[in-house]
Amino acid sequence: MNRYLNIFVPLVLFLFLTAMLPALRGMDFDVGVFREWALYIHQNGLRNAYGKVVYMPVYQYCIWLYVKVMGTDQAIAERIYYLRCITLVFDFIGIWYVYKWVNKRFAYFIILAICILNIGYTYDTLIWGQVDSILSALVFITIYYAYKGNNLLSSIFLVVAFSFKVQAIVIVPVWGLMFLNNIKKGELLKTLVYPVLGAVAVQILIVVPFLLGNYGLKEILAVITNSFQVYPSISVKASNIWHWIVRDKFLLYANDAEIWIFGLTYKQAGLILFFTSSFFALLPMMALLYKGWKTGGNFLRTNRELVWLTSALVYLLFYFFNTEIHERYCQPAFIFITAYAFYTDRFLAYVLFSIMYFLTLEISIEHFHLPNYGTLIFDFRFLSSLTAIIIVYLGVRLYKYYKIALAPAAATG
Repeated sequence: MNRYLNIFVPLVLFLFLTAMLPALRGMDFDVGVFREWALYIHQNGLRNAYGKVVYMPVYQYCIWLYVKVMGTDQAIAERIYYLRCITLVFDFIGIWYVYKWVNKRFAYFIILAICILNIGYTYDTLIWGQVDSILSALVFITIYYAYKGNNLLSSIFLVVAFSFKVQAIVIVPVWGLMFLNNIKKGELLKTLVYPVLGAVAVQILIVVPFLLGNYGLKEILAVITNSFQVYPSISVKASNIWHWIVRDKFLLYANDAEIWIFGLTYKQAGLILFFTSSFFALLPMMALLYKGWKTGGNFLRTNRELVWLTSALVYLLFYFFNTEIHERYCQPAFIFITAYAFYTDRFLAYVLFSIMYFLTLEISIEHFHLPNYGTLIFDFRFLSSLTAIIIVYLGVRLYKYYKIALAPAAATG
């Protein structure tokens, strides 16, 4: 019965949400930009997209697919809301991998319905009209295959994720530890050489069409470098630590290059806080990798909760401490928290994150035109407190799982 429901419910849910898209305008600015890019690609071809588009290559393929389906400039412009169907597909795919990785403890349609009907989970896709769910799914799949010991597929998905958004780089330390954990002395060709060659080959395939146009590698690299300085603000409406610290400025228009403390700028201080906190978030995985090398065990492959919590934490710490962070940059943490919740039946972090993320996105674009945006629940200091509580909770849980993982290591000497 579940087999049929796993097909029928997602199909009905997808069709229902697709039918709703014309009524969901999305954020006017972002939707307008996507419309301009789609029209430009239709008129100038994918290979010349960098004459206007300033996103990484993979999403340009998504826009190109949408353009091909729509066919005419008029249809492309008038039905731009259907571009969100591609992002929605990745929401469904990401949750499918959650279902697989939690050992199918719940039916796929149950996990899907709980997540898709959670306004916090789908706000970014359906209401805002943004594309962060694609990055979330790609990052999650990257770590899924690394956990499963498949360095080749993991490396390929990491390249695709980075070629979609630069923020994929945040997961590289987690991926790197898993990658090292999977390398086997007698299988270097399979576990090291092929993954590297596969990743390089896929990266070349992704960028080749653009190199054949009027714009080349220089424009692609400019997207990467400019992504670190497009918004030199202390915070771009992210619910992070800076709302506690900087009380006398509107953070969106406060330059993070200003000196804050000990001769450090806000940006430099944020990076130090991020790298320091991330070290402690990654420490359990590093320690277990070392224990595995010493004892011959494989502790990372038997502690999925620890991998999920670490992955969620690095994204939340990236979001919480760095400057120039947008309100949406913590979304990849959501899917790892979701997997943890459905595997362990601990839904506190999932619920808190859903609340924090919904309120943060809603105060950013005020889609529902609520009468109470001046109240406590929409105060960024309150929302930042929720983010901090989630980080502390995940950190405590992480180190508890680390202690449990050490027990068999101690027993084996």
